[in-house]
Amino acid sequence: MIAKDQKEKDENSQKQLENFQSSIEKRISSWNLSIRQIENEVNNYLKDFQSYIKDVKDASLRLEELTKMLKSGEISEHIYNVILDELSNYFSLSIEEIFRIRENLELLRARAKIEWVKEKIGIEKLEKESYLFKNKFYMDDYMRKEVYSPMYRWQEIVNRIDNALSSLTFEEELSIIERYLLIAKEKMSRAKSEKMEKAKRICKQRLDVLSEKWSSVRRSKIEQIMDLESKASQLKDEIKEVEVRFAVGEFGRSIYEWKMSELQGSLKKIEKEISEIRNYVNEIDLKIFKISELLKEGNIEYEE
Repeated sequence: MIAKDQKEKDENSQKQLENFQSSIEKRISSWNLSIRQIENEVNNYLKDFQSYIKDVKDASLRLEELTKMLKSGEISEHIYNVILDELSNYFSLSIEEIFRIRENLELLRARAKIEWVKEKIGIEKLEKESYLFKNKFYMDDYMRKEVYSPMYRWQEIVNRIDNALSSLTFEEELSIIERYLLIAKEKMSRAKSEKMEKAKRICKQRLDVLSEKWSSVRRSKIEQIMDLESKASQLKDEIKEVEVRFAVGEFGRSIYEWKMSELQGSLKKIEKEISEIRNYVNEIDLKIFKISELLKEGNIEYEE
């Protein structure tokens, strides 16, 4: 009787184990299929995204060089316009592809993040509710690695997309949007272009995102300037103190010159840093203002 009960108990345990391992294997198979599909999409988009970013940067450099050649008199206005038209088309197409791919990558990022959360919740549930999951006899290292793998792979997808989307710096993206709108303005046409209107909407959306980020960065920069100005004020007070102490004969010229050299060097360094931060803030403010003004102009239309 005892042997029979033990046999039934062993059979139930074996059945429970088989059901558990079968459910885990099915989940792993489903996970791998879903992840591979997203990974393939992401890989293709990332490859194209980086390629178009390179194209845009190259086109920007060529447009700058073309402008310099016109200003120096190296080329005529006619030649400038012909080459500008070629480069502008190339630049505009690349920018539009960047906008399109960015949207798709942001969508895939959202999906990957949702799947990551789903896997995390699922694993936490397994950890809490299944004693078999915790048992190393039933869950060997390979099986455990396979269970956790999807969560890590989803996170990797999110990280790769984030890295790609941040490969354009804040300043670079603002400059590209501004140049894109300026090119569009130069190529105005009486015929309204839905394509250009859509591109403007995308530019406006990106500007809104960048402006929001800039608000936070700008506050930080202003606080940084205030801290540096406070340090500069302290250094100026110390310089005055050294001058007074030298004047009353508290220390000799060699010590005076050494102290003044140290303090003035530190003050000069801080004042330079303040100037650089202010120039940076003014530059970004001006870029955002110029882009905002270009977007407000109702007559910016694209020539098909």
